[in-house]
Order: sequence, then structure tokens, then C-alpha cells
Amino acid sequence: MFSRQTDASKVCLVHLVERLKARGFTLLDTQFTTEHLKRFGAIDVPRRRYERLLAQAVNEEDAVFN
Repeated sequence: MFSRQTDASKVCLVHLVERLKARGFTLLDTQFTTEHLKRFGAIDVPRRRYERLLAQAVNEEDAVFN
């Protein structure tokens, strides 16, 4: 994604996660779990569990923003 500077994408990912955490987000869907993302704590989540986590996250966000 950021090819002009070595490791820029890693810095951006860490920054994104910190911003999401600071704002109370609980999920970040990366679509694919790569070895690169696993180094930052990414895990595979079974579909049914993800759907439950997503529903909880949406409900929590609705409570905060409404």
C-alpha cells in the first residue's frame, strides 16, 4: 500500500488500531489473516462468532452515538 517508505504500512496499521481503540471500536475486519497481520494480533474468527461480535459492536456503537 505504501511503497515509498519501508514499513510504512505497518506504522499505518498500528496507528489505525490505536485510533479505533481510543474511540471504543471493538472489531477490525481485515478480510484475510496473513502472517503479517498475525504479528499484530489478528486472529481467525469462525463466521457465527464473528456475526455475534459484529452485532454486539453495532449495538454498542448505537448506544454511544444515539
